[in-house]
Amino acid sequence: MLKNKITLIFLVFSILPAVCWAGGIDNLKTDFLQGNYRRVIFEGQAQVSNVNPKDADELNYILGLSYLKEEKLESARDCFKRSLNGSSGKFKQLAQMGMADTYLLGGQFQEAEGIYNKLINDEANSSQKAAILYRLSQLEFKRGNNQRGNDYLSKLKRDFPLSPELRLNRELVLIDKPQTPIHETIKATIKDTGEYSVQVGFFSNSVNANNLRDKLVAAGFPAYIQNSGSAYRVKVGRLKTSKDAQNLESSLSKSGYQTKIYP
Repeated sequence: MLKNKITLIFLVFSILPAVCWAGGIDNLKTDFLQGNYRRVIFEGQAQVSNVNPKDADELNYILGLSYLKEEKLESARDCFKRSLNGSSGKFKQLAQMGMADTYLLGGQFQEAEGIYNKLINDEANSSQKAAILYRLSQLEFKRGNNQRGNDYLSKLKRDFPLSPELRLNRELVLIDKPQTPIHETIKATIKDTGEYSVQVGFFSNSVNANNLRDKLVAAGFPAYIQNSGSAYRVKVGRLKTSKDAQNLESSLSKSGYQTKIYP
C-alpha cells in the first residue's frame, strides 16, 4: 500500500505507514524467494522515498539482491551503497557482500577480492565466511588461477564441512584445467540447442520450484525444472524462434507470472 494513497485522518495516517510497511517488507521477501524479482523492484522502488528510516537499510538490501538477480549490476550497486550508508548498520556486512558480488559478476575481480578479504579480516568470526571462501574460489577460477581456487575450496571443506555451500554442492570438484569462460559457455549452449525458453521462477529450494512447475502444468503450460547445482530454474517451453518465445512470454505475463526469455 502506497503512503500517498492513504487518506485517513491525521492520527491514523501517522500510525498506518509503519504497519503497512511491515507487511510490505514481508511481501517483498516472499516475492524475492519466489523469484519475482521484477515485482520486488517495481514495488520496492515505489517505497524508497517514503519508507521508515529504520527499515530503509533492509529495503535497499532486498532491492539490491533483486537487481543482482536481474543482472542490473549498476542499479544493484547503488542499492547496496544506500544500505551501507544507512543509519542502522544491521545490513552492513550483507550489503558489503552484495557489493562484492556485483564486482565479481561484472568481471572486476580486484575490487571484489578486496571487499571479500576485508570482510574476512575485519569479521574473523563472520557467519558469511564460508560463502566468502566459496566466492573467492570461483573468483580465482575465473582468473585462471586454479591452484588458488582449489586452495580456497580445500579450506572451505576443512573449516566449514556443514556449510550450506557444501550441503548444496556435495561434490565440490577441484579444478585441474582452465574453465571455459562463462560467455563462451552461453554461446555454446545457444549454438548446440538452438532453443528458447521462458523462465518463470528461480529458487534455491526444490520444493518451491516443484510447486510452481505443477501449477504451470495444471494451467496448460509445458513447464519443467532446470537444475544447476543449488539453483532451480522453472522454465516453460523449448522453442525454436525468438518470436515464439516472445509470444509465450506474453501469454505467461498476462497470466500474472514474472518472466524472462532465455537464451
